[in-house]
Amino acid sequence: MKIKQTRAKKETRPRNRTKKQAGRREAKKEETKRQILTAALELFREQGLDGTTTRQISKRAGIAEGTLFNYFKTKEDLALYFFQKETNDLVEWFESNARLKKAGLPEKLFAIVHRQLEYIEPYEDFIGAVFFRSLQPSSKLSPLSLESQELRVKYLRFIKDVLVEAEEKGEIPPTGDLGAYAFGLYYMGIVLHWLHDTSKGKQKTLALLDRSLNIATKVLGQGGWEW
Repeated sequence: MKIKQTRAKKETRPRNRTKKQAGRREAKKEETKRQILTAALELFREQGLDGTTTRQISKRAGIAEGTLFNYFKTKEDLALYFFQKETNDLVEWFESNARLKKAGLPEKLFAIVHRQLEYIEPYEDFIGAVFFRSLQPSSKLSPLSLESQELRVKYLRFIKDVLVEAEEKGEIPPTGDLGAYAFGLYYMGIVLHWLHDTSKGKQKTLALLDRSLNIATKVLGQGGWEW
């Protein structure tokens, strides 16, 4: 019996060591990706998306250009990673906010969109360029691309969970997947308005956001989702 236990321990140690090594490698990769993203966003803010080269990004990030291509094949891949990080940070922030999770649906949705606008605010020109590129069917940023759809589905599932919770509380009737899709389109409209908003602190966009969410929630609460 002792011999078997010793063998088992010897077999377990290499496996645990391999898992730890794999975990460290993944952490290192993620750290490098964030380092590249930070450098890229700085350059995008300084000279625009189209005016920035991969060589400049790699130099600013302190890595070889070949290393950059190991992580991001194109600047569009960098943009997709930016939005992936935005979605991940948004979900993590929401789940850790106990007070907000107890709030009513309009307050929740306002806080979610406001958080997203705060995230993209330092990179307004970059976001505008991304929206322009997304209109090109061949772009990875296009809503029709699989890469873009993967990100969109994760965000829509998060929104659906928020809506389902409101349904269970009786705030709104069941909306199904259509409710999440409708909110996704609504958010895109808000971002477009935000991009063209010249008011101080984007106050017109925030006012529109507040009014529209309250009106929409009241309409839904009165059973206005019947088609």
